[in-house]
Amino acid sequence: MQPTMRVIHPDGRQESHPLTPETDTYELLKKLVGGWLEYVPAHYHALQDHEAVIDEEGLLKALPPNWAGSRLIGLDLTQYPPLHGPIVIVPHNPEDGPSPAQQRQHAASGNNLVSVYVRALKGDAEALATLGVRSPDEITVIDGRMAAPRHLYLIHPDGQAERFTAGSDDEGRRWIEGKLGQAYRFSPHECGVQAYAVIYSAAPTDQRPNGPAQKAAALGATPCGPVVLIPTGQPDPSPTHQRLDEALNGSAAARAELGLTAGW
Repeated sequence: MQPTMRVIHPDGRQESHPLTPETDTYELLKKLVGGWLEYVPAHYHALQDHEAVIDEEGLLKALPPNWAGSRLIGLDLTQYPPLHGPIVIVPHNPEDGPSPAQQRQHAASGNNLVSVYVRALKGDAEALATLGVRSPDEITVIDGRMAAPRHLYLIHPDGQAERFTAGSDDEGRRWIEGKLGQAYRFSPHECGVQAYAVIYSAAPTDQRPNGPAQKAAALGATPCGPVVLIPTGQPDPSPTHQRLDEALNGSAAARAELGLTAGW
């Protein structure tokens, strides 16, 4: 069977590109992706003998979210946001190392570096020797990852939505107080989504019923005035959350269904 690259576009379109010995794979990938190449780590997808490649700057370029492609490669959308821009599925080259399936198998074993560190921190002698230290106190762990941005969303009764990136909890609180004044949270059993806390004003100056927010979060009651959505970090596989997440991440169809308009 002839190896093939498959492209999945954000609008659901797919196209195939057969690979021959004469194909310059790197140049073709750059053309299909449209930017710098980023190979999606194996633990983010469920492909066995194929790689998923995206534009490294997809978010910076504000490329549209690729819900169809993210689902097709097995990305867990209850845990992670969708990938942005075209997704190219490429046959894995054994010369490049273990396949995605083998990488996941190794990560699940007790011999990967993370597992060794965990055992070493618990005082396991073999793991300590592997790291070249004598005790857990000699282990230094530096987390150089950038903190993920935390977006808060405000929905007005007319469906207009705002997004605010909070650099800290205090900054988020001040923004909410400025928008809502004294506020309360809908109890979890009154909400159809668990991935967002729903905050409403105790004394809204805008007395209009907020139908878009009620529909978006499947609330048991219709609040008046603007409503703020705060991510809780809880996994939420519900269709209601998926539709809301699609709307907040730029899906025009989901926004139209919920009656939302947004400028980001």
